[in-house]
Amino acid sequence: MMKALLEGFMSPLPSSLRISIDNGPGTDQEELAMLGQRLRRDIQQLDVDAVEFVREGAAPAGAKGDPVTLATLAVTLAPIVLKSLFDMLQGWSARHNNATVTIEMGGDKLTMSGTPSKDQLAIIQAVLQKHQQA
Repeated sequence: MMKALLEGFMSPLPSSLRISIDNGPGTDQEELAMLGQRLRRDIQQLDVDAVEFVREGAAPAGAKGDPVTLATLAVTLAPIVLKSLFDMLQGWSARHNNATVTIEMGGDKLTMSGTPSKDQLAIIQAVLQKHQQA
């Protein structure tokens, strides 16, 4: 009985998602890393639990430390913050004309670039609703 009463007061479990940036052909790694750092700073301004660069693969022989993908971020946040994050990402991708932002969350994959159309906004809204209720 006590567990049933407490369930209504417990906050939902944090959501984890992955955000990748692509700035189109001809973009060098340094420029992509700079974009990743800017996006990370912008996301940190939101009420997220964590935002970190993704570590992938094994380090080359003789390298010191783990390889980091500076254009891919792992974000942990409460589901209630998803809308703020998506709104910020829409504005961010509109300001960075060549940039494409891909969000992967719970088996869903959503790609944004530029200003979204009405159809794209409807898809974004459906994804948000699905994951805010999860």
